[in-house]
Amino acid sequence: MLQATDKVLQTGILVDGEFTHTFEKWLAEKTKCRYAIVTHSGTQALEFIAQCTSDRDFLNGNPDNPKIIIPNLSYPATLNAFLNNGWEVELVDTNNHGCMSFETLEGTDDHTYSCYVGLYGAEADTYFTNWTIVDGAQHWLQADGNVGAGMAISFDPTKNLNASGNGGAVVTNNKDLYDFVNKAKNNGKPNHDYHGTNSKMSEIDCAHLLVRAKYIDDWQLRRRFIGDIYAKEFVDMPFRCLSKGIVDHADQKFVIYTDRRDELNAYLNEHGVETKIHYPYALSELPIAAGLVKPDMLSVSVMLSRGVLSLPIYPELTDDEIDYIIKQVKDFFAK
Repeated sequence: MLQATDKVLQTGILVDGEFTHTFEKWLAEKTKCRYAIVTHSGTQALEFIAQCTSDRDFLNGNPDNPKIIIPNLSYPATLNAFLNNGWEVELVDTNNHGCMSFETLEGTDDHTYSCYVGLYGAEADTYFTNWTIVDGAQHWLQADGNVGAGMAISFDPTKNLNASGNGGAVVTNNKDLYDFVNKAKNNGKPNHDYHGTNSKMSEIDCAHLLVRAKYIDDWQLRRRFIGDIYAKEFVDMPFRCLSKGIVDHADQKFVIYTDRRDELNAYLNEHGVETKIHYPYALSELPIAAGLVKPDMLSVSVMLSRGVLSLPIYPELTDDEIDYIIKQVKDFFAK
């Protein structure tokens, strides 16, 4: 990492240099897409896709705001990206894994888009059409060219492949979207015929990602190994493992559901096991969702938000630490 930093600083080019272009090429090849372009964050990547799609709809003779359905369990950035661009948004319920169901994706009409969120790392068991915009922040490593109209990626420090600061990207097979993002992220250059913004990753962040990219496949194998051990050890426990039972999974998180979530969370933290809650509220419960069509309080997504808990799954965990985590979970329920 230090050598990569030194190489960048020696060039004197801190944005839009060789490391940015090399990383974009690697990313396109990794996702099996024609185009990849980095942005300042995953949120801005999704905003660019929403903005481009909205503009294209208008140019094609649709004067109304475009409509999209979004799963009710996600980080608010997914919702904000479309609200910020004037979309009509409907929040829909999820399945028991926290994702939008195949039936929901297939049920959209020709004038309604869907946003698939690979929650916790789950790829959809279907092929996306051009009516699907993909928030791939958690599952993009399983994309395999299946990105619909376009996929937004995040390199936030909490992700499987992380930048040292902010970072995101758009990957797509659509040349029009690629050209749009190139202009929109760079204040409309070269002709300034579009009102863009400044959205870039630094050369240092791209250089760091290129270093980490050498190890990502091994890290993913380690994540899968840890998740499989958890699933095997917890098979008879009184809770459900949301992250297992899906064929294509990026193992971005290992999430369990239990109606004793808060007690278990407190117990594990007291015994030195850090946990996270992704997410404590469904989008429908947030003030920004006021006025939207959305699921009620008895929906699956709201129920899940009351009981989901993420256990450690990062690849640096030692085997002894994995055994300790399993023991603490079992001890809690035994007591």
